[in-house]
Amino acid sequence: MPEAEIDSLRRIYAAIQRRDSAGLQSNLAHDIEWILPESVPWGGAHHGHDGIEAMIQVFEDHVDGQWSDPDDFLDAGDRVIVLGRLSGRARASDQRFEVPFAHVWGLTDGVPSSCRGYFDTAAIMAALRGDAP
Repeated sequence: MPEAEIDSLRRIYAAIQRRDSAGLQSNLAHDIEWILPESVPWGGAHHGHDGIEAMIQVFEDHVDGQWSDPDDFLDAGDRVIVLGRLSGRARASDQRFEVPFAHVWGLTDGVPSSCRGYFDTAAIMAALRGDAP
């Protein structure tokens, strides 16, 4: 995997952490497909820049904090796997959570064009509901 492709993914996570929608979109394919577990409010399949913007808005409606903090970028041939942590504070309950994630990125002509996210939704949903940890 060329370093330029890893750098584009690093820019995506940096833009997410800065809440920089324009910076995020400039590093994603216009027809991006981003799929997250459906059991969280911002989950499901999201398509295109408008879909990603809507997903981020729903996340921010529910959570205060960083969306994704990447730790490792792993070359998986035609994919890049990013391992990291999703953390935040549920706005409704004021409870904090932190769960590990794996994002599997597909790239088309070097541009991130798909992402499938995997993480423990039970811990997040418990924080959103205000369940005792």
